[in-house]
Amino acid sequence: MSLLIRDGRILCAHTATDRKADLRVQDGVVADIADRLEPSTGEDVFSAAGRIVAPGLIDMHVHLRDPGQTHKEDIETGTRAAAAGGFVAVACMANTAPTLDDPRWIAHVLDAAESRGSARVHPLGSITRGLEGRESSPHEALHAVGAVAFSDDGKSTMDDDIMRAVLRYGARHDTPVFVHCEDPEIAGDGVMHDGDVSASLRLPGIPPEAEERIIVRDCVLAQDTGGHVHIQHVTTRRGVEIIRAAKAGGAPVTAEACPHHFTLTHEAVRDHGPSAKMNPPLRTADDVHGVIEGLSDGTLDAIATDHAPHSAEEKSQGMREAPFGIIGLELCVPLTWTSLVRGGHLSDAQALGKLTAAPAKILRLPPPRIEVGAPADITVIDPDMRITVTSEHIHSKSQNTPFVGTALTGWPVLTVCGGRETFRRRSHA
Repeated sequence: MSLLIRDGRILCAHTATDRKADLRVQDGVVADIADRLEPSTGEDVFSAAGRIVAPGLIDMHVHLRDPGQTHKEDIETGTRAAAAGGFVAVACMANTAPTLDDPRWIAHVLDAAESRGSARVHPLGSITRGLEGRESSPHEALHAVGAVAFSDDGKSTMDDDIMRAVLRYGARHDTPVFVHCEDPEIAGDGVMHDGDVSASLRLPGIPPEAEERIIVRDCVLAQDTGGHVHIQHVTTRRGVEIIRAAKAGGAPVTAEACPHHFTLTHEAVRDHGPSAKMNPPLRTADDVHGVIEGLSDGTLDAIATDHAPHSAEEKSQGMREAPFGIIGLELCVPLTWTSLVRGGHLSDAQALGKLTAAPAKILRLPPPRIEVGAPADITVIDPDMRITVTSEHIHSKSQNTPFVGTALTGWPVLTVCGGRETFRRRSHA
């Protein structure tokens, strides 16, 4: 494949590049960058005028549901959705069926991604067998076959000794531990944020303390063991403050936020019902502002989607019975651009850093970069493209999102992974 991307603004933190230039992709790498390049015979030319040419995006928190839950998503459809969202790589969680607690299943994910994927897939191994919190998974064996980190995402690992053990392993082998922070005793049977909306809807709520208590514990364990804790999907102002203080004290802690948690409040449940049911839940406007402040000041290092597909039948069961989670891969960039960049909270370079350099550093991946000779992992974003979301913009096997009907600005228009074009937006509609 030979592709000439013309007249784009190349924006790359790793090489400190911010310039208008042409870029040629050939034989899987960036072959040339210059103020002006002439197309060769038969070469595909893509106009990036008025657009940003960035290193390929990385989503460090997705659920591909493969193995075992492929009626919701599989590696082929999930990575196709990733490519449509501008992502060249994703890190998939271990809460599949069976759990990614055996090297065979890590190998299954890697093999499927290699043969059918539109993006690279970096699997996480589970912290405990079956995510049950009672017995440690074989961390060394999982790591050896390709697990990039460990997580029981969907649950908190409540056994302090097991957490210490996996963090000590991580400290020895430079491997992060991803944590879903929720105390089940406090959360109980809650299905949304515990507040005035849950009370008016007569639904059981999940207090913010359920999240914050485990954030405190895991920050302390990171400090004590030297193991890298990565705190997933932070939703509360106080949670951000706890992380900020832990970082100031030298704890090896990083954290992420998800687009739904910096764009929506628990009021969305009134209009969207189970399509706005996720875990941790949507919280208050003050919490949304706290999360945005955490992204702005660097307390929250990365933006990740927590892409969590479910079938229409599963999501139609009502708030009490429907599973937690929404899809997020295709809409991450426009939600980030609309809320954070156009909202004046992050520059375009800062937003891209939270979707490229930060997740790569946390996952111990090579730094995303645009320079001659580098792998051709490229995302082109039109920062002014405005689209009202419809089901046609969803490439996942599932459609569970509260954002259908929302007008968003700033969309990926081209994704190139390892020199292979994996997505091109054909229409602005």
